[in-house]
Amino acid sequence: MFLPRFVSRRLLRIFPSSSLWRGNDFRKLFYATTLIFLGTAVSQMALPLTAIQLLGAGASQMGILAACQLLPFVTVGLPAGVWIDRSSKKKLAAAFDVSSACALALVPLGAWFGFLSMPILYLVGFMVSTTEAIGGSAVQVFITQLVGRDQLVSANSKLAAGSSIAMVVGPALAAVLVSLLGAPFAVLINVLGFAGSAFFVSRIAFREPAPKPSVVPFWQQMREGLVFVWRSPMLRGLVTVVAVWIMLADSFKALYVLHAAHNLLLAPGGIALINTLAALGGLAGAPLAHALARRLGIRNALLSGVVLAACGILAFTLPNATMAGVAVWSGLALMFFDCGAAIYVINYLTLRQTVTPDALLGRMVTSMRFITILPGPLGAIAIGRTGDNFGLVPTFVGIGIALLLVALVGTRCLPK
Repeated sequence: MFLPRFVSRRLLRIFPSSSLWRGNDFRKLFYATTLIFLGTAVSQMALPLTAIQLLGAGASQMGILAACQLLPFVTVGLPAGVWIDRSSKKKLAAAFDVSSACALALVPLGAWFGFLSMPILYLVGFMVSTTEAIGGSAVQVFITQLVGRDQLVSANSKLAAGSSIAMVVGPALAAVLVSLLGAPFAVLINVLGFAGSAFFVSRIAFREPAPKPSVVPFWQQMREGLVFVWRSPMLRGLVTVVAVWIMLADSFKALYVLHAAHNLLLAPGGIALINTLAALGGLAGAPLAHALARRLGIRNALLSGVVLAACGILAFTLPNATMAGVAVWSGLALMFFDCGAAIYVINYLTLRQTVTPDALLGRMVTSMRFITILPGPLGAIAIGRTGDNFGLVPTFVGIGIALLLVALVGTRCLPK
């Protein structure tokens, strides 16, 4: 830990012996994921501003960028599941963290040497998402092994809280770095975040269970993951809800900075404010996800998160550049969106991990990602073009209404 050992021991005394915080390995995993999210919080503003201000991107180009970030889950996702089940999850996570750091370094290098372009940003988005498709999936399996199924909701909530704290700090840091260095060079923080994550993950002492040797051919094992998802009523029901959520929510996240900069006329400081307020919503969503799961059940908690996020998107369409306090109103709208998204994500991850046996966890994660993200790239491109042709506000209204319909469908297609 960063703190002196005697201070760390004193701080840990406030937690009961059963608390995950008392586990050194869980804390290292917490540091790793939090560092990634801190860097991502900076890039969440720096990368779109690089595309919009430096490269002149419009809604269609931002839609293509979102599509490139979804493509890895469709192209490498399925084989990755078998690879994860056959390999050390910890080593995969650390290796792909390093690959993301290298890919993101192309942004400041490209700006410095003059070769930065939208195709370069598309490539960076694809490479970073490949890390999430393989390394991130490996981390999800590793969490289950590290903490056990009975503490999954608690672990996912704590990791989500750490990411939300990073997302609160990140926008202010992003505003300072963008002002001082320029948007492309602010991405260096994300490079350092992935490098730091690789360091902490590699130092986790937990010994993973050795993968059981299998004589089943690679492609047949890959098929087993898809068959398991299809035969599980809960996972099969989740496919519909999650596929539409990913297409709509990811498209909104790809376009809202463009709306804030062009239509609401917000400067980097204003965008940092709305991102900070949004992150506070995510921070509140982490404990709410746990509380709602206990009170309503995991399924209903998940759907309530979708409804809250949809209301946040609809509220985001109301302010305009002439309003006083436009940044505050927009930030509060994004606060509802991020709070709902956190409630949805935490309960979704917990639900799918709970119903899956250990031997199939890797293939389940990548199979679910493959199926649910399959319509995403074309959907993101189509929504981006819709934004260019009809305007961003009508596009956001359509996204919000569609998400409300998703929650309604979810009450029928998800088993209780």
